[in-house]
Amino acid sequence: MRVVLVDWLGRGGIAQTSEAWVMELGTAGAEVTVITRPGRELAATGAAARVVTSHEGGGRIRSHMRVVAVAAETIREVQPNVVIVQNYVLPPLERPVYRAAAGVGARVISVVHDHRLHSLLAGNRAGLRSSLRQATAVVAHTRFVADAVAAFTGRHDLVVVPHPVQVGMIDQPSSTTLLSNPKDGLLALHFGVLKRGYKGTEMVERLATTGVPGWSFAVLGAGAPPARPGLQSVPGFVDAGDLVAVVRSSQATLLPYRMASQSGAVVLGQVLGSVPVASAVGGIPEQIEHGRTGLLLPPDAPEKAWQDALSSLSDDGVRAPMVEAARETAWKNHHEFVAAIKGLVCGDA
Repeated sequence: MRVVLVDWLGRGGIAQTSEAWVMELGTAGAEVTVITRPGRELAATGAAARVVTSHEGGGRIRSHMRVVAVAAETIREVQPNVVIVQNYVLPPLERPVYRAAAGVGARVISVVHDHRLHSLLAGNRAGLRSSLRQATAVVAHTRFVADAVAAFTGRHDLVVVPHPVQVGMIDQPSSTTLLSNPKDGLLALHFGVLKRGYKGTEMVERLATTGVPGWSFAVLGAGAPPARPGLQSVPGFVDAGDLVAVVRSSQATLLPYRMASQSGAVVLGQVLGSVPVASAVGGIPEQIEHGRTGLLLPPDAPEKAWQDALSSLSDDGVRAPMVEAARETAWKNHHEFVAAIKGLVCGDA
């Protein structure tokens, strides 16, 4: 089984799903070739796949066109059975990939990660309806996203596959200590691409300023605010191994999102023992069972609600069962992910 995975994801939690697809399909015996942009952090795929990148330079559109050209050329060269397309950027420019797949008789699996389908972050949806209708299968990681895609395309056979565990990240070694954590007390962590306003970072700043007895706070990622008393900060993109080490050392992952398709931070927190405390928006309630695998707060919940949630997690008797259930659920979902993608990719082999 030959597979070409065209990776048009950026950076951040959801971007690590490509790595999970590649590693698990490689384990299943598929010969996987990944087409991606230069500098893409697919740290653990080296042994599982051949990675092909385009040349840098020339602006965002020209750079994207180079990736498209390399993808189409590689599809014609490899003659894959299946082409997996992770998301989209500018669908009209990406048509050569679909034409190349059709030309070699490959099935196309399109994976859509964002319910908005039209924002600057999600890509431009011009021409997207046609691409998704042509695909053999369309995959989403939450029903929330699948419903949005179905409403847009009129296609109602979408496959909802659980968000996988970031299997490539969690095995990466840590090279440095990012935080100077106190020897006692609990750590609440907020991480990701925090320059995106919907992440709700200002709530974490307010919690740190006001304080919650027994808790310290840290933020990590692009757009992280300056450090201040009560708040440690690590701005910029964080090495995968170092991020994993910090999440493992924390007791809660704070996600005061205003909207979300799904969250890789939820899964990473769950599998590493950091209880997710999140706004019940978008696809997040599909990932967290309130009181069992994390805590859900109403959208736009006041600061007091977040303080109360952390106070409840100060009790080991409350937190420990959630840690265990969350980790078990994350791996259960991952195994469902593996079975689903094997069925999609290898089922007709």
